[in-house]
Amino acid sequence: MPDQLKCLAVNTATKTLSIALVEGDAVLYFYEAAETRDQGNLLLNHILTGLRDNDLDFADLDVLAVVTGPGSFTGIRIGLATMRGIALAADKPLRGFSSFDMFAEHVPDAVNIIAVESWREELYFAVMDEGGHPLIDCGNETPEAFLGRFRRELPGERPIRLSGDGAGALEALLPSAVRAEKEGDAVTVAHLALNRFRATGGDKQALPVPYYLREADVTISSKPTRILDAKEG
Repeated sequence: MPDQLKCLAVNTATKTLSIALVEGDAVLYFYEAAETRDQGNLLLNHILTGLRDNDLDFADLDVLAVVTGPGSFTGIRIGLATMRGIALAADKPLRGFSSFDMFAEHVPDAVNIIAVESWREELYFAVMDEGGHPLIDCGNETPEAFLGRFRRELPGERPIRLSGDGAGALEALLPSAVRAEKEGDAVTVAHLALNRFRATGGDKQALPVPYYLREADVTISSKPTRILDAKEG
């Protein structure tokens, strides 16, 4: 297996869109923007720009990676559909990682509370130890409800690190906690994918699927529906 493996990774699940092309430890291309409205066009344009600027094609990549959620329902679907399509067309392995994996801060002797934006009063929450292992069940709840559950399930005082694009909602409630110095992005995801790729010898795996922690917001129209007959249709 080559020493300088290449990975294309994307994150469309959270408030910040990011796209990275990584070779070994080197970042060949990186794009980041606080954009949720035009992610589909931006994603493809910047993927192609990153490859073109480095004289690469999809065939030159070793592994692809995508963030599977939780986060924006639309963003998750855009990222997964795009990367699954590329993986199938280019016959490349695709690895999926959660938003919690991307934001995990491995800090010795501290727990990492990860809060991910849901664009509602509730946030998506996870609590991980320094090895990235979950300490309580992930959930979708208000910050107050989460902290109540956190204190019941993990009683006692402990150093806390806050991370994730929704972590600001917890700062006033946990004044002694420390914010992550750098939030995760597509570069983080690329390195996670490369590490997993090396560990598994590059074996093909099932394509990743969305990771949701709540039902999608669907509004049913109250207007009566008229069924057209064959002549009208």
